[in-house]
Amino acid sequence: MIYNNIKINHNNILEIKNKVLVSFIKGPKVEIVGDSSETYQVQFINNQTDKLLFETDIKNNHWAKANAEYFIDWKIKVFKNGDLFYEENYNPIDKRVYIAIDSKALGDTLAWFPYIEEFGKKYNCKIITSTFHNNLLKENYPNIDFVSPGDTVNNLYAMYSLGLFYTEDDTVNLYKNPNDPKSVPMQKIATDILGLDYTEIRPKINRTYPKKDNKLITIAIHGTAQPKYWNNPNGWQEVVDWLNGRGYRVKLLSRENDGYMGNSEPKGIEKLPEGSLDVVINELEKSNMFIGIGSGLSWLSWATETNTVLISGFSYGWTEMTDCIRINPPKSSCSGCFNRYKLDAGDWTWCPDHKNTDKQFECTKTITGKMVIDELKKVL
Repeated sequence: MIYNNIKINHNNILEIKNKVLVSFIKGPKVEIVGDSSETYQVQFINNQTDKLLFETDIKNNHWAKANAEYFIDWKIKVFKNGDLFYEENYNPIDKRVYIAIDSKALGDTLAWFPYIEEFGKKYNCKIITSTFHNNLLKENYPNIDFVSPGDTVNNLYAMYSLGLFYTEDDTVNLYKNPNDPKSVPMQKIATDILGLDYTEIRPKINRTYPKKDNKLITIAIHGTAQPKYWNNPNGWQEVVDWLNGRGYRVKLLSRENDGYMGNSEPKGIEKLPEGSLDVVINELEKSNMFIGIGSGLSWLSWATETNTVLISGFSYGWTEMTDCIRINPPKSSCSGCFNRYKLDAGDWTWCPDHKNTDKQFECTKTITGKMVIDELKKVL
């Protein structure tokens, strides 16, 4: 009664507000936390195209996530009662971004790793990475933090994974790969996922820069599946004989034993004793030329800037590095199954078009020793 004539300003009463938490770890996620019971409309927008890619309604203490896990320049909008409540643009500058290479394959790692560094340069962010070949790369990328696959990494703003991803029904997972990875060059798989322009970049690896031995030719005949091999039964021997006849020493770098999975070594070669990958790199750097198939050692040779000859019908000519001497099958032969089908890694003799027929592996059976020798003559 004493204060009956005093006007009360109800606007000063403290309003309970909820908080919006946003992260970009394998896709954008929005979480509303707080005790105020409210409903919010959440929008996930491509900032570059201004296209709304996903929207949904959530209540406080709930979250929403868009499916796309590859890079998109996201804009997040949160509305309450039709009014804009919160907005955030993707901005990794000075933040921690984790980029993992899921594949254990040496070739995949060497093909994709340069673009991890490129992402850090473009967005001026702190890169954390994991690969199955950290020791080969770590010393050459001092601005990147390397962790082992499976390690816990905290305080992340964003995370991306590099790989060839498929769904349970063996179709391409277009939430992880924005394009069919079989339809683009190997290195472009990484730039597609990370939203970078595609240019061919060599990885930086441990090197010793030994003196060149111009009479040394290194080769690797083995791979992880028979369709990757040079399946012409006389091919390797014809090339080795031609090289030996001109005074070249031929050294086999493959660590598999002679006769591995039915594949015999050519005669007239030396064999590198089994050792570390550093020993293999040293031999590659010393050699005048490396001749291989679509395997990790061909990518390793290319990384050392050694003249690299790649014999393959398993993949199309644009799949691996372009800065090499590429030997493709005749145009009349079947080829490129890697770019047309998902490889069945459990089937060693995988040949999706012609298995168990006279045309099985014709892609490399039709590559002759003369075809390879003719290319060697141009550079040797």
